[in-house]
Amino acid sequence: MVKRKGMGMSLLLVAGTMVAGPVIAGCSSGSSASAAQWAATEGAIGRINMDAVKEAFEKSKTVEEFEKRLNEIYEGDRIVLIRAKEEGTVRTIEAFEDLNGDGEMDPSQDDLLFTITNENNSNNLQGHGANRHYSSFGGGGNFLFTYLIFSSLTRGGGYGYFTPRSRAGQMQTQRDNYRNSSAYAGGRSGGGGQVKRNSDYYNRQKAANGTAYNSAGRQLSTSRQSYIGTQRTSGAFRTSNTGVRSGFGKFGGASAGRGGGASGGGGAQVILRLDRW
Repeated sequence: MVKRKGMGMSLLLVAGTMVAGPVIAGCSSGSSASAAQWAATEGAIGRINMDAVKEAFEKSKTVEEFEKRLNEIYEGDRIVLIRAKEEGTVRTIEAFEDLNGDGEMDPSQDDLLFTITNENNSNNLQGHGANRHYSSFGGGGNFLFTYLIFSSLTRGGGYGYFTPRSRAGQMQTQRDNYRNSSAYAGGRSGGGGQVKRNSDYYNRQKAANGTAYNSAGRQLSTSRQSYIGTQRTSGAFRTSNTGVRSGFGKFGGASAGRGGGASGGGGAQVILRLDRW
């Protein structure tokens, strides 16, 4: 177990239990390497920069700002949706990737990325799935809890807030525009953007507790495993806008020579956009 102190919150990396990796379907011989590369990406397995999530939660002044920032941070192909509930003195925000792409949250088909729990003016940010190794405690962000929970007064109980389906398309457009900017991909001479900050986070997590970090990347939900398998067998992964870091994944090093990638984490960690191959 590794414990770190941060600004206003402490980071606790909890060792996980090693289990068998996800069952991922194969694909045609002509595209097997590319499919395997995509399946090893942070975006495909549902990994997110949790330090950036914590910062976004503490700094966001509106729910829309928080949702927008989550989708800028995340590297997966689907958008991130949130919902909130209150049970007694415990208030909880949940964030899912909309794996089936219908703009609505369906826990049986979508994938839980993290939860933020508030009790007695203390917050706990807990990762799930590929982020399960991460847990962070502290204050901050109470405005969001107040807004999300009080919105339940107009929704008739249950989950007090959930990302409206009417906003899903707008969020997708905002996210796509952001990914085409230097703020996301960085530049060859202008330094790194969100991609580099994500790479730096992955490196820190892996260095701090590699066993728990790697184990979390194998403990994927049934929904996530099904999504990866479907994307591979259907060939839909070929239209993915997530990136492959040459320093990550089984096939990463062999692809570093394919040019056109935006600047990633530095050194061997270069984002190779699949749509540029």
